[in-house]
Amino acid sequence: MRVPRNVDIEITARCNLRCRYCYFFNNPAVEYRDLPVEEWLKFFDELGTLGVMRVTMAGGEPFIREDLPQFIEGVVRNRMRFSFLSNGVLINDKISAIIASTGRCDHVQVSVDGSCAEVHDSCRGKGSFVGAIRGIRTLQRHRINVAVRVTIHRNNVHDLENITHFLLNELGLPNFSINSAGYLGTCCANADDIMLGIEDRQEAIETLKRLSAKYNGRISAQAGPLTDGRMWHRMEEARIQGKPAFHNGGHLTACGCPTNKISVRADGVIIPCSMLAHLELGRINNDSLVEVWQSSPDLNKLRNRYTIPLSGFEFCAGCPYIPYCTGNCPGLAYSLTGKIDHPSPDACLRRFLKDGGSIASASQ
Repeated sequence: MRVPRNVDIEITARCNLRCRYCYFFNNPAVEYRDLPVEEWLKFFDELGTLGVMRVTMAGGEPFIREDLPQFIEGVVRNRMRFSFLSNGVLINDKISAIIASTGRCDHVQVSVDGSCAEVHDSCRGKGSFVGAIRGIRTLQRHRINVAVRVTIHRNNVHDLENITHFLLNELGLPNFSINSAGYLGTCCANADDIMLGIEDRQEAIETLKRLSAKYNGRISAQAGPLTDGRMWHRMEEARIQGKPAFHNGGHLTACGCPTNKISVRADGVIIPCSMLAHLELGRINNDSLVEVWQSSPDLNKLRNRYTIPLSGFEFCAGCPYIPYCTGNCPGLAYSLTGKIDHPSPDACLRRFLKDGGSIASASQ
């Protein structure tokens, strides 16, 4: 692909909350001041010229920027679609009306981690639940698509059924997505209190399997317990039946990020994704995005991870699941092992089973 289809942009390093598992804080960008909006608008012009299709604006908290309407106007002027990643607290009628008027907003993603303030606020801070729900209802009034993301951790795994009922039945959302807290950012210092243990993970897998069936697929996931449970069941079934290796099985995953999108830190530094924020590929308005995309040694190395066999890692030695495994996310692998070209221990089925986990009930 000549240029990325999508660009994720951290338009600010500031945030009104300090969530205990935030992947963003502690990354290399948080000490930098916000770039002037003029620099971003110039970059948007480059993206428009290249034919980039979508921009996702995140942070920090993107709605903390008072000049956000200028960002929106710059994206729209360059014929791109856009979305936001937000905690929802700062969303109001004024900015929602501006977003709705463009007709180019795919969605605003808002984080909701509990069915009530007691659960949600335990990791996100007092008042954040009320603010998030107020923001969601504001977006709904303006008929803006709301995409709720639930991050599962030790303090809300018991609340999954209530969360699902609240989001789908009380808020009337068509669907929502889930993830789980990973060993990144502020979670590293709070891992024992936040990250799912084996029993928590088992509970999450079984509960989400049941809820996904009950609500007919209205719960989606690209990572986390629901995805793990489904994938691990497929791997175990394939092992038992002696099926041939999965596509790219037995090798590290090439990761989807460097094949269709790229990210930019709040200081204007171009990076592969927010989970690999230390890999500095260039700088906006200084380095050509086309040249970075096509010629960056670090990007090309990520794209070629699929050539690295899992059998070469001591961590994987003797594992019966190698033909069906792709080693998972390079960002998590780096956070846990200090190496990008390494399987992520967090996604290891053999380790999960060894530590007492079970996949017998994760078939859907």
